[in-house]
Amino acid sequence: MKKRLKKSAAALLVSAMAVSGGAAYAAPNADVQQDQEIQAELISAITNYGVTINGENAKNNGFMNQESKQVMLPLREIAEALGYDLKWNKEARSTELTKPNTPVWSLVQTDKDEYNENKMLVKLGAAPVNILGTLYVPAQYFSDVLHHGVVIEGAQVSVTTGESEAEDAKTVKASGVITAVYNEEDRKAAHINGAGPDGIILNVDENTVILNAAGEKIELKDLSLGLDINVVHSLAMTMSLPGQTYAYEIKVKQDSDRKDLLGTSGTITPNEDGSRIKVTGIGMTEASPKEVVLNLSADTVIVDQDGKDVKATDLKKDDKVLAFYGPMLTKSLPPIGGAVKIVVMK
Repeated sequence: MKKRLKKSAAALLVSAMAVSGGAAYAAPNADVQQDQEIQAELISAITNYGVTINGENAKNNGFMNQESKQVMLPLREIAEALGYDLKWNKEARSTELTKPNTPVWSLVQTDKDEYNENKMLVKLGAAPVNILGTLYVPAQYFSDVLHHGVVIEGAQVSVTTGESEAEDAKTVKASGVITAVYNEEDRKAAHINGAGPDGIILNVDENTVILNAAGEKIELKDLSLGLDINVVHSLAMTMSLPGQTYAYEIKVKQDSDRKDLLGTSGTITPNEDGSRIKVTGIGMTEASPKEVVLNLSADTVIVDQDGKDVKATDLKKDDKVLAFYGPMLTKSLPPIGGAVKIVVMK
């Protein structure tokens, strides 16, 4: 009878852990040996997915997270076999992954469905779970975040270096105009081609090469609103708005002494003679108004997104623009200022 009860308890624990992705609860003063036996039986029951890493059998198996319907795999054993260095933070219950001689960086936190890929947060639908000291992550983590080959056939999972090396070589060359620079301790990035949900966020770190127009190395703090840049960034991009990606290189097309520009991204209402426009949308900085009237002069640079000149008289109502202007504005509503640069977006 006791054996039957023990097996029933183990079955219930297996079901509970598989659903919740959590570890079993151990009674504080009860039969510790029995609890250990049940946990051992539990692990044996749920780790039913065989794993190979580049053709070699892994010591640890995987299991199916019944709640998310995702196969969970042992993080450390697989990552180390693929060439990553792992650092465990006991207080945060997180693991930091780096790959020597590459800019690859990732952070995984126990019980939190937020996987950090080169400063970008990716959700996979299942949180990492720590079972008896082994941290398990969804199989998708190795394919979608670290960009390795992952194949699941029946109860067998194959993880290969494959896709990762090819993915490192998959970069995109693009150009744009800077609409925001974030240079805080916990966030280093440049926003281009839009404000709010528009454009792209370029995440940078110490491995990102940033150059001025002469090809000399500069820092993120040297970038400012309105600068035209060429960028080489990762092909991988988040599905968020705006999309986020990792920048390998940022090069300024033409240096500028204007570090004080404000900016508004939005649609325009021009006057009849093309000497003034009203821009309504989103301010690019805290000091930038959502709506502003800008006087156009012979010194105002007006171009399209490809850098081609646009005549002031060709500006049409509801054209979408990135408008840059000096900090001197009237106190009227909306404020009035002088346009320095207008970029007409497609």
